[in-house]
Amino acid sequence: MPKAGKPRVVTLNGVQVVVLTPEQYDGLEATRRQLGGLRTQVSRMKQELRRGRDLLSEAEHLLASLPPDLLEGTEGGTAPGRGVPQLLTAIRAALPPDPAPATGSASPER
Repeated sequence: MPKAGKPRVVTLNGVQVVVLTPEQYDGLEATRRQLGGLRTQVSRMKQELRRGRDLLSEAEHLLASLPPDLLEGTEGGTAPGRGVPQLLTAIRAALPPDPAPATGSASPER
């Protein structure tokens, strides 16, 4: 009898197959369901992060088009000594690195 948790490998009609106990099979199915749920979560989080990056870029472009004297009056809404440019830099630094920087073309989602 194989060790607990280690499935047996047998040859059936010339093909090697793995034999699982009902408990091992149930565990395998539960793990597959969990993995499917995690894939969905990761995909959603990637989309949300991408959307957040896009919104931040849009805000940066909008703020860059404003006159500097207009931005000077916004320092009261940020931490002491930090204006809008420093706030944007801090937000960018808080985001994880972008594994695939935008090149102008959309990459297909897996």
